[in-house]
Amino acid sequence: MQLTIFFTAPEQVAVPVQYGHLLQGLIYRYMDNPVLRSYLHEQGFALEKRRFKLFTFSRLLGREVRYDQAAGRLVLTPPLRLVVCSPIPFILQELGTGFLRKGQVRLGDAQLEVKEFATAAPRVRQDTLQVRMLSPVVVYSTLSGADGRKFTYYYSPFEPRFTELVASNLAKKHLLVYGRPARADGFTIRPVRVEDRDLKVTRYKETVVKGWMGEYELSGDPVLLQLALDAGLGAKNSQGYGCCEIIERTK
Repeated sequence: MQLTIFFTAPEQVAVPVQYGHLLQGLIYRYMDNPVLRSYLHEQGFALEKRRFKLFTFSRLLGREVRYDQAAGRLVLTPPLRLVVCSPIPFILQELGTGFLRKGQVRLGDAQLEVKEFATAAPRVRQDTLQVRMLSPVVVYSTLSGADGRKFTYYYSPFEPRFTELVASNLAKKHLLVYGRPARADGFTIRPVRVEDRDLKVTRYKETVVKGWMGEYELSGDPVLLQLALDAGLGAKNSQGYGCCEIIERTK
C-alpha cells in the first residue's frame, strides 16, 4: 500500500544534501500512535538476528530539484511530495492521521505545510512488471578482507549476486508478513534503464551507503513483486532506500 503526502511552501525549499535521516525522523515523529511509533523505532519485526520495520519511503520529490553549490544544499521547487509504502495498512493510516493533525512540519530549517494526502493500493497479479526507483536500491554483503577486517561491499545491479540478495531479502519479508516461506527461486531483477549516474553515494548519519536509482524489470511470484512495491527492494528500507513505483505493466 502507498501513501503520498503533498506539501506546499511559500518559496523554494533548501535542505541538506544528505537529508534522508531527517525524512526518517519526520516519519517517526508524526506517526499518530505512540505505541506503534515506539515499537517501530526501538524494535521492529524480528526475524532471526535481523529486524525489519516494514516500511520504506522515497526521496522528497519536487517540481524541480537542483544543487546549490555555493550553499552546499539541495533546492526543491514546490509542490513537494513524499511517498511512503508499507505492507501493513495500519502504519500508513497512523502516519497520514499524524501529518494531517499537525498541519505543518519542519524538515531541517524548512517549514512545510501539509496540503493533502492520497492512498493507493496497486495490485500485482502478473509475474513481470517494471518499476522506477524513488529512492536508491541498496544491496550489500559484509565481507572479510585479507587482513581479517570486515568491510561492506555494495553490489551493482549488473552483478549476479544482486538478484540473489534482493530475492533473499524479499523472502524474509514474505515470511514476516505472511508467516510462511516464499517461492523465491524464480525471482529476477534486471536493469532496464540504469546508467553510471544512477549510482548514488549517500550518507545515512555517519555511514556511507551506495545504492542505485533507475528502472528495473522484476519477474517472479506476484506475491513477492507485491512486497517489492509495499516493503521496498533491497536493504535499509526504513532509512529511505528501495522505494519504487510501477511504470509499466507487462503481460
